[in-house]
Amino acid sequence: MTTTTPPELAAGLAARAVHTARAYRACDPHGFRRRHDDPDQWNRWARRARVTRTIAAALHVSTDRVLVTDDPHRAYRTRTGPVPGDLITLTDSATGRTWRFIPDFTAPGDGWLLLDRCPDCEAAVPVTRVACLVDLGDYLDPDSDIRIADEARDAPLHQPGCSFALPLVGA
Repeated sequence: MTTTTPPELAAGLAARAVHTARAYRACDPHGFRRRHDDPDQWNRWARRARVTRTIAAALHVSTDRVLVTDDPHRAYRTRTGPVPGDLITLTDSATGRTWRFIPDFTAPGDGWLLLDRCPDCEAAVPVTRVACLVDLGDYLDPDSDIRIADEARDAPLHQPGCSFALPLVGA
């Protein structure tokens, strides 16, 4: 008998749970170990779980293919001070390719900005808005006439002298 089910989807709950725990432990050992210690940590991990479920559903992938960690480059303000933003890493089970997203706070609902390499300086910049699989497909389609997101030209995200970045006003 032959099967078309990918091996990672055929793995049982225990195997997928261990895989996911190891991935989170590897990228955030301290946070992983302390995730149940206080309400702030619990809320951060609960938010990560919500983000994981939401983007996995929008892009039609399994939740164990999504890893949400603190973004070392972006934070957002809260009443109690700055909080690290979310860096979302999605791994394609068929190819092993990783995709990185950050939340799109300008979207009226759930949305993300896809991070890709700047064509000039190779810095990771937000290139397009993604709310569902069709948005990612439109960006990847070589026949598409999609417009790159304005955020992609934000000068502080680029290496000095990058021709793709817009110059800072007053600089």
